Amino acid sequence: MAKVVGSYASVTRGVSEQVPQDRHPGQMWEQVNMISDPVVGCARRPGSVLKDSKGVVSAVGWGAMSDALKATMRAYRTYSFFQKGKEYALIYRSGPTIGDATWMPAVFCYCKTDGRFLDVALADAGALAPWTSGGFSAVTAVGDYLALAANTLGPGYSINDRYAATSNWGVAWVRSGAYSRTYTLTIKRSDDGAQFTASYTTMASSYPNLLDTSDIQSQDNPNYQKQINDRVNAYNSAVNKWIGDAQASIQPQNIAAQLASQLQAQGYNNLGTKGGTIFMDHVSSVTCDDGGDGTTFRAVHNSLDDAGKLSSIHGNGKVVQIKANNQVDPYYMVFKTDDPNAYWSTGKWVEGPAQIIQPGQVFAVAGINNAGDTLCLASSPTVLNAAYGFACPTFAGSVCGDKNQTGAVPYFFGKKISLMTMFQDRLVIVADGTVFMSRTGDYFNFFRKTMLSVNDDDPIQAYALGAADDVISKCVTYNKNLFLFGVRNQYTIPGTSAATPQSINIAPVAAERDTTLCQPVTHGNLIFYGTQVATSGDTPYSGLISQFQLGLFQDVPETFQVSKQLSRYIKGRPIEMATTNAPATLLVRTDGYDNGFYVYSYIDAPGTQSREFDSWSRWQFSDALGIVAGVSSFEQKLLSFSFALDGTVGHTTSLNILCNEFSMDTSDRTRPYFDAQRSLTQPGPINGQWGNWSTAAMWPDAYVAIGANHDEFLLNAAMSKWGMFSAQYPNIPTSDFIAGFDYPSYVVPTPPYVRDQNDKAIVNGRLVVNKYTASFTDSSGCVVNMVDNSGNERHIVSYAGRQVGHSNNVVGRVPISTTNFPVPVGRANIEHKIKFIAKVGLPMTISAIEWVGQFFTSGRRV
Repeated sequence: MAKVVGSYASVTRGVSEQVPQDRHPGQMWEQVNMISDPVVGCARRPGSVLKDSKGVVSAVGWGAMSDALKATMRAYRTYSFFQKGKEYALIYRSGPTIGDATWMPAVFCYCKTDGRFLDVALADAGALAPWTSGGFSAVTAVGDYLALAANTLGPGYSINDRYAATSNWGVAWVRSGAYSRTYTLTIKRSDDGAQFTASYTTMASSYPNLLDTSDIQSQDNPNYQKQINDRVNAYNSAVNKWIGDAQASIQPQNIAAQLASQLQAQGYNNLGTKGGTIFMDHVSSVTCDDGGDGTTFRAVHNSLDDAGKLSSIHGNGKVVQIKANNQVDPYYMVFKTDDPNAYWSTGKWVEGPAQIIQPGQVFAVAGINNAGDTLCLASSPTVLNAAYGFACPTFAGSVCGDKNQTGAVPYFFGKKISLMTMFQDRLVIVADGTVFMSRTGDYFNFFRKTMLSVNDDDPIQAYALGAADDVISKCVTYNKNLFLFGVRNQYTIPGTSAATPQSINIAPVAAERDTTLCQPVTHGNLIFYGTQVATSGDTPYSGLISQFQLGLFQDVPETFQVSKQLSRYIKGRPIEMATTNAPATLLVRTDGYDNGFYVYSYIDAPGTQSREFDSWSRWQFSDALGIVAGVSSFEQKLLSFSFALDGTVGHTTSLNILCNEFSMDTSDRTRPYFDAQRSLTQPGPINGQWGNWSTAAMWPDAYVAIGANHDEFLLNAAMSKWGMFSAQYPNIPTSDFIAGFDYPSYVVPTPPYVRDQNDKAIVNGRLVVNKYTASFTDSSGCVVNMVDNSGNERHIVSYAGRQVGHSNNVVGRVPISTTNFPVPVGRANIEHKIKFIAKVGLPMTISAIEWVGQFFTSGRRV
């Protein structure tokens, strides 16, 4: 037997589920509502401030929340965005309503800057049914608006087939005439298939007859000379007339008129002429032949091999396909008449689409109104603009090409959008494993500008090698790159150079599976992401948290599991995360822990890839705060959103959504240690039922304390004793009383082990711990219990925070002291656990723990 004395190397290493002898010094069995602060120690987290609450539905006399309602509440996620200089949080439902929870709203909006909930207005509730009933699959901010995709609705589009609509319009264009040419026009009527042929031959350029005077008698003919002269004159007149007629016959307008009259004579009357052009309707084919090389008489119907063969006159809106023999994809020219009111006339040809692909209900859009008090949501930009006077850009239709060309219809149409984000001034839309990027700066335009060239700002559609059968649904911007998370792999789109249709590169960089349930978050040079493993017990899954960080090789991230010392501590699957600094902290929300978060604090070693300090713990809230529905951060403070009833089971009046603000400042001693705290004169869940403070409607862990501007600061009592408590302090106004909910705060250190010279725990001896000595800093006492191996807990000792002779030891005041406090135990280290519990509404900070005991061993360690 030997007396042994030791101390914990640290009290800020958090929870570990390794066997006790293998844990790092200072790791705990459990740590609840305590912050591992490497500066001050293990400190009780400050209480949260209720920033705002908003009624969701009347809940008069409700019983306990149903499982379906709780499951629906777990489906809410948070998205932070900026609009008009303010930061907002969108709390949206990512899945469908379940069972009796079909009335749950699909979306809430909270202004972080102003600290208040906004109203939500639906412009067209019927059209928004896929969103309100089936939930949102993706959300992103696009300029001054939000784009929101639905789980149950694939983006739709309509097709205006202008090529088909004008396919029975044709033109026969006589460009010039030639002598002794036969012009033939053959058409087929589209209505009945009847064929008509018109043919016209122009006159020869020279007079076909010779001058013949042999029949004129020269002898005994006194008029011989006159007759000769008359014959010559007549011949010359005929020649001149022929030349004029021949010249007239080769005029384009004459040829067109002759052909048109023949077609009309045959019964085809859907035509007209203008100059040398014959415009025809109701034709399925047009063939022209000029008896030569075809340069003087051309048909302009539905397709040509050269844009130079287009006519100068056609019908307004006529579409003609241009495709040379060596072209893969054709392009289309559309005729615009000089007179927009003319059915057919002169004009010009411009490139246009064969079919206008017009996006329909692609995704919902939302915006904050000018008053800043309402989030307006509509099924499309057009509806949003009409209903609320916004100027949201509408979806642009295609302006070139046809529907059958590669990429003409973006991949995401007709499919569930799994991800939306902004990257390099483009709207990124992902469906399955295919990434689509809009035009640069024109976020609602999904179509290229021209088929004649590929522009750098044209839309992009691509997928990574191996991603064709993956489903990408999460992303973060990391080290200038867009880091994409799929079910099977992770991918990056480089951000060091501009992405263009010709240079897009999506490369797989890792193969971490099942990482898409929880939105990853970046913090410094790290990406945190969540996964899960199937377990047996009270929850079917246990969460795992890992990180990506820049590796030793450029663009090769390394992954590392930060929860490797935990096995079943994180109950449920991670579904949401948020980060803050000082200390660097990650909050994890899971679907198996409804009234709290898991907290990971850490400090990285500078200049290395190692970690100087890390700690896992959990926060647990009062049942009065309800079901956590979201987590976010604002100005280095954490925001928690939750659905809560305003009274105990059977005594409720309404279901509310709350926003609580949490601070990581462990030195803050300016308010009581209550959650959802507010002045009694401010509306909130405690004073929502005026006059019911002493009835069964009040939560049993509701407390009221005196505020920091009075000497009686931190004195508190249960809310049910409000009348008695307030009567003791008649000079303190009601507005200076702070009400809130108590939250359990305790820590259970791992009992010590004697270690050998190799720092290995000695387990073949018996260590009896006689006493612990806890060092408290700026604390107001604690309660210490002991827990045996059966889980039974009994009280050992309490510390009131008072020290004889200290100036703060005043009656009617709450002392905040720094001192050492002994805790007698007298149990073997493997037979007990010590539990340090903070008192209601009061601070507790443990900065160090020492211990004294006796060690029994029969052998000598070598």
